[in-house]
Amino acid sequence: MDEFKWVRQAILRAYPNPQRFGCPSPDALEGMARRTVSMSSAEQEHIFHCSPCFSTYLGIRNRIRRDRIMRATSILTLATFLVAGLTYSGYRALHHSPAPREFATAFNFQDRPVFRGPHQAAVDPSPFVLPRGIVLVSVTLPLGSQPGLYQLEIYRDGQTHPLLTASGQAVVQSNGSTVLIVHLDSSKLGTGQYQLGVGKNDSDWSYSALVLR
Repeated sequence: MDEFKWVRQAILRAYPNPQRFGCPSPDALEGMARRTVSMSSAEQEHIFHCSPCFSTYLGIRNRIRRDRIMRATSILTLATFLVAGLTYSGYRALHHSPAPREFATAFNFQDRPVFRGPHQAAVDPSPFVLPRGIVLVSVTLPLGSQPGLYQLEIYRDGQTHPLLTASGQAVVQSNGSTVLIVHLDSSKLGTGQYQLGVGKNDSDWSYSALVLR
């Protein structure tokens, strides 16, 4: 337990005040925690020497931090979709031939066994299905996956060199899941059986069977 956490736990236990003598009102505590109301030295002294008030104050501050993280995650997800849309618009502007069909799909590694190699994944009886075309892919990574830069790769059965790769920043969503969103052009791959791999750096890769249709 780090020093600050130990101090917080000590304050939460050391100063019971069941009668709530001298406690500021709930609205005043809310305002001080949100920094919309100034906190006097006497109020600060009371809050840090009254376990109920400190618990309320700490809970509000933690809720504010969670709300900020959720807003930042939402903005990042929206920006990712916007970049993907602009990328596709630029692709269509540069190519006069008919553009591949556009799709969106989602893969969830949390509701299936996690394979640690493409050869193991080849025997998966319930493969992911990827359409052929320009595909916006949302990948829910295995439980416990950390946010950061991830690679997504597609292999042909029995091969170790990827036929298609993409990378992107995985972010933690409000429900605790870590989600990677990438843009793939699978239109040049033939239909059939493949393997999908996703991982961070050179370790912690997860694989699944994949069918391209």
